[in-house]
Amino acid sequence: MRKKLTNNLGLKLISVGIAIILWIIVVSIDDPVISRTFSGIEVEVLNADAITAQGKTYEILEGSNVISVTVSAKRSILEKISRDYIKATADLKEMTILNSAAINVKTSRYSDMISSITPLTKNLKVAVEDLEKKQLSINVETVGNPAKGYVVGSNSPSVNITTVTGPVSKISKISRAVATVDVSGRSANIRTSSEVVLYDGNGDVVNNSSFTVSVREIVVDVDILETREVPIRASVSGTAAAGFSYTGLVSVVPETVTIAGSGKGFNSLEAIDIPAEDISIEGASEDLSYTFNISDYLPSGIRMVDDTGDGTVVVTAYVGKLENAYVDIPTANILIDNIPEGFMASVVDVGGTKRVEVQGLNEEIALLDGSVIMGSIDASSMVPREPVEGETGFHTGSYDAYVKWNMPAGITVVGASMMEVSLYPADSTGVNLIDGTILLPEVQSAE
Repeated sequence: MRKKLTNNLGLKLISVGIAIILWIIVVSIDDPVISRTFSGIEVEVLNADAITAQGKTYEILEGSNVISVTVSAKRSILEKISRDYIKATADLKEMTILNSAAINVKTSRYSDMISSITPLTKNLKVAVEDLEKKQLSINVETVGNPAKGYVVGSNSPSVNITTVTGPVSKISKISRAVATVDVSGRSANIRTSSEVVLYDGNGDVVNNSSFTVSVREIVVDVDILETREVPIRASVSGTAAAGFSYTGLVSVVPETVTIAGSGKGFNSLEAIDIPAEDISIEGASEDLSYTFNISDYLPSGIRMVDDTGDGTVVVTAYVGKLENAYVDIPTANILIDNIPEGFMASVVDVGGTKRVEVQGLNEEIALLDGSVIMGSIDASSMVPREPVEGETGFHTGSYDAYVKWNMPAGITVVGASMMEVSLYPADSTGVNLIDGTILLPEVQSAE
């Protein structure tokens, strides 16, 4: 058996080769028809204005605009066809009452050599809705934090309104249009372009590919402001009720506030002042408190920093009850002014001191030191105790004089404080022309 298989081996191998070649030739000449499916073919929509001209809009449903197509042709032809040669269309003029349009497919090449071409998805499914327009204000929002010592100020968008057009069912969900600017680490004003993003009522981004948006990008200017802390000062006006007095103390809570701004006005601002006319103690017999919004007292272009509170400031003016007391003042502390020319004058000393009744707050009276209180007499207003008949000017004799005391702030004199003053003629050297005595230190003469 083995001998038979090996006899004429060369001729046998040549025969097998010739058979294979003949088979290939026969198959090539036969070129059978086969089928192939092409996927990812996008359907072109024709005559969309048949819907939009009616003030309506449409949306393709269920991804029916991307289909697969089966092509049957001879193998030789099918091998030359690619997906790019296949064109699928749907004419919305021919849309049925079920809102679908037949999908037609063809090839741009070898169409006369194709046995058949069939879309696996037969119809384009369409949802038709009324078209609606909605105007939205463009809100500028910032993200991140500026550099330390700076805050975000005002912003100025190049456009602040956008109009969105789309299906009524979807456009009703749009709540806001926002342009976002990142201010992280910034210490100077910003100018940048920002995309306008649409959001629904839940704060989720709305895909705007199904909408016509009039403004999709804007230029935004954002001010970056410097911050610093300044004190709040308050003044008081008015007079307390009888028997009471303003203590001179006023409290401000909080004592300071952090402000933001820029420029010369901001840099030169040392404090925020609440004027006296806004804090009156007129007729008060107890402490009075006032509440203010400090923002009302800020200069133009300066504002409070948002995280320093609501701007409320409480100012309290303290009012105390007045007390009466007596203080002994040395008569040597009394000076006489406006002594008539040619005379000398001296206070009639009846004990070395003058007791004066005063009124003031208890804490102020406790600090009084009579030895340092000075008094003055205006000689031109003295009244003679024994007027000389027929004389209208000054003459030698005793006079009643009003003493004006230089009391510390908050201390007043109760009643009139009177002293007796002696008036004598004197020469330019200060010698008493009546008895020849020389003026004592307590005695004054007109120079």
